[in-house]
Amino acid sequence: MNLAVLDKLIRDRVGLDASCLGGAALPRAASTRMAARGIATAEAYAGVAASEAAEWSALVGELVVPESWFFRGGRELFEHLARWLRSRFQEMPHRVLRTLSVPCCTGEEPYSLALALEREGVPAARCRIDAVDLAPEHLQRAVAGRYTSFSFRESGIDPRPAHFQEVEDGKWELAPEQRNRIRFQAGNLVDPTFLLGEPQYDLILCRNLFIYLTDDGRDRALANLERLLAPDGWLVLTPAEADRLPLAHFASEGPVPLAIFKRSAEPRSGIIRIAAAKPGSGVHRVPASPSGVSTVSATVRPNYDHVPLPPPVESIPKEAQEGALDRARRLADAGDIAAARIVCETALSNSEPTADLLYLLGVIDLAVGRSEEAADAFRKALYLAPDHAETLTHMAVLCDQRGDGDQAAGFRRRLDRIGW
Repeated sequence: MNLAVLDKLIRDRVGLDASCLGGAALPRAASTRMAARGIATAEAYAGVAASEAAEWSALVGELVVPESWFFRGGRELFEHLARWLRSRFQEMPHRVLRTLSVPCCTGEEPYSLALALEREGVPAARCRIDAVDLAPEHLQRAVAGRYTSFSFRESGIDPRPAHFQEVEDGKWELAPEQRNRIRFQAGNLVDPTFLLGEPQYDLILCRNLFIYLTDDGRDRALANLERLLAPDGWLVLTPAEADRLPLAHFASEGPVPLAIFKRSAEPRSGIIRIAAAKPGSGVHRVPASPSGVSTVSATVRPNYDHVPLPPPVESIPKEAQEGALDRARRLADAGDIAAARIVCETALSNSEPTADLLYLLGVIDLAVGRSEEAADAFRKALYLAPDHAETLTHMAVLCDQRGDGDQAAGFRRRLDRIGW
C-alpha cells in the first residue's frame, strides 16, 4: 500500500510526522478508514480524506491516541502555575486572566489546572481556560467530563472524593462547576489561522506535541504560539521538548524541571537545553505520550558511549533500587535519557530486578526508538508483576503498532480485570 500521498497530506495539514507514532500507525489507520468507506487504494482514499471534512476528522481520530491523565507530569507543575496565576490576579484584580491548553486531548490537563486554581482561590470568572484539540472525539469526551480510574494514576492526593461523582460503568464524572471553567473547541495549531482574532494568553500549555511534529509543523506551531502568548506570559512544554525552542525567542523560567518558558529578553542563537533535574525537584514520573512512548524525544538518538557515568549506585538491594528508580525518573523527565538508562542498568546489574525498574528501562528504550529492547524489558517486568498496569498499557500499544490486534486486546483485557 503506497501511503506517500496520504503521508504528505497529513504532514502538510497538521504537521504530524506519523513515523513518530510507530511504523504501523499510518498503515493501520489508513486500512481501518479505507475498509469503513469501501475504498480499494490509498491514493483514492487520500482524495476522499482531503475533500471530506468528516472523513478527515475520522482519520485524525485514528492516528491520535488519547493518552492523558489528571496532573500528568506531577502536581507541582499545576500548583506552581496556579500560584503564579493567583499572583497575577492579585496584581490585576479587575482583569480576566487567559490560559490555553493545546492539544487538550480528553480534557484532563485543563481540568487539572482548573482544580489547582480553585485550590488557590482564583475565581472562575477571573481566569478563563480555553482548551483546543484536533480530534472531535477527544473534545466530546472532554466536555462529558467522565473518566475511568486510569485517568487518576498520578501519585499524590486523589481528586475524586472532593470533585468527582462515581457514575455508571465505573467512571467518575467531574463536578459541573469545574467543567464550566473550560471552553473546549476544535482547532489545528499548525494552521496559520489558529485562534486568529483571539486576545493573547497569560499562560499556554503545549505539552507532548512537538515530539510528533515535522520541522515545518513545529515552526508553524511556534509561530502561532508566539502570536498568542502575552509579552510577559508563560509557555509550558515538557523538558524533552525544550530543544525544539529557539533561544532567540524563549528562555527558561522558574524551576527547570517544570519546563516553563518566557520570551527572551536577550536574543541568543541556538536551542534551549534543559539540564538534569536536581533531587527534590518534584518531577517524579516519566509519563507516556499519546503513542505510548515516553515524553522524552522519540527523534533523539543519544550516543551512550560518550555519556559521563553518574555516581555509582550502591548495591544495597531494596534501598538502592528505590533510590535509583527516583534518580532515573528525574534524569529522564529532565531529558537526560542516556544517564537515566545507565542508572537503570547499573541498578539492575547490582541487585534483583524489579518491575518498576524494568518498566522505566522499557520506556527509555521506546523514547530512543528501540522498540524490540523495550518489549523485552516490558515482558520481564510483567513476569515479575503480571498486573503492572502501565507496562500492560505500553505492551498493548506496542502490539497495536506491530499490527498484532489480538495480543493488544489480550493486554487490554488484563487491564480491565485489574480495574484500570
